[in-house]
Amino acid sequence: MPMDEINQIFDRIFKRIFTFSDMVITNLINGLFGTNHPPDSQVEYSNRESTKADLSHTYADIFIIINKTWHYHLEAQVYHDKTIVMRVFEYGFYHALETREDNYTLQFPEPVVIYFCNEPNVPEISSIRIVLPDQQEFTYTVKNYVYLRHNLEELNRKKMIVFIPFQMVRVRDRLLPNGKVCFLSENDIQELKNFIESDILGSIKANLQVGNIMLEDYNQLLELTNELYQQILLQYQKKGGSEDMKPLLPGALELPNDKYRFQIDELETEVASLTSENTSLTSENASLTNENASLIDKVQTLEQTVAELQRKLNEDITSN
Repeated sequence: MPMDEINQIFDRIFKRIFTFSDMVITNLINGLFGTNHPPDSQVEYSNRESTKADLSHTYADIFIIINKTWHYHLEAQVYHDKTIVMRVFEYGFYHALETREDNYTLQFPEPVVIYFCNEPNVPEISSIRIVLPDQQEFTYTVKNYVYLRHNLEELNRKKMIVFIPFQMVRVRDRLLPNGKVCFLSENDIQELKNFIESDILGSIKANLQVGNIMLEDYNQLLELTNELYQQILLQYQKKGGSEDMKPLLPGALELPNDKYRFQIDELETEVASLTSENTSLTSENASLTNENASLIDKVQTLEQTVAELQRKLNEDITSN
C-alpha cells in the first residue's frame, strides 16, 4: 500500500474522532495538554482552510477552541516529519490572523503533533528560531505526542478515550514490522485477538459503563476500530499475508444494537418514501382541487349565461 494511501487512512480516521461529543473532545484536550477544562465545556472548530497572500490555500488538521478562549491546534502524522514544525507555525499564524480580536494582538493556538508511528528518533518537542528585523529572537516550540509511547492504562486514566482505536497501530506493527509481512503462529494470532477483544474493545466498553463516553461515542469507537482493523488487514493481505488472519475478529465488532439500527434505517427509508409519495399525492390532489374549482367556476359562469339568455328570450316572447 503506497505511503500516501496509509496516510489517508489514518488521517481520515483521525478527523472522524472530532465528530464525537464535546465532553469526549474536552477530555482529549485535557489529556494531551495537561489542562483541566470542565467536561461540560463548549467545543468549537475553527476554519481549517487559510488563504495566503498569494491567494493559495493551506489546510491544517484540527483547530479547537474551548469555551471561546483557549485555542488548540492538532496535527496528525504517520511518519516522522522534521519540517512539520514549520507548517504548524504557518497554520498557527493564519489561525491567529483569522481569530484576532484586534489589530494589535495575535494569539497563537497551543500546538501538538500526534505521531502514529514507532520511530524512536521523534523528539518530545520540535522547535524553530524566529529572528525579527531588530535581531530580537524567540523560539517557537511544538509538542510531539508519540502515540505508541503511551499505553492503554494511561489513555484510560487521562480519559483520552477517542485515541483507543489507534491501538490498532500495535496490531499493524505486529503484522507488518517495518512494512514487511510477518507470518504469525497460531499462538501469536490468539494473542492479537485477545489484545483486541480484551484490551481495546474491553477498554471502550468499560468507559461506557463508567460514563466517560456516551452510547453514540461508544458505537463510533467500535466502528473506527473495525475500520482501522479492516484497512490494516487489507494492507497485510496485499503484501502477501495469509488469509488466515481474516477470522481474527469474528463478530467481535458487531455493535450490540446493530439489528435495531438496521431496522430503524429500513423503516426511516420506508417513511421517507411514503412521505415523498404523500407529498406527491398531496400536490396532485391540490392540483386536482384547483382544477375542480376552476371547472365549477366555468359551470357557474355558463349557468349564469344560460339564465341571462333565457331571461332575454322570455322577454322577447312576452313583448311579441
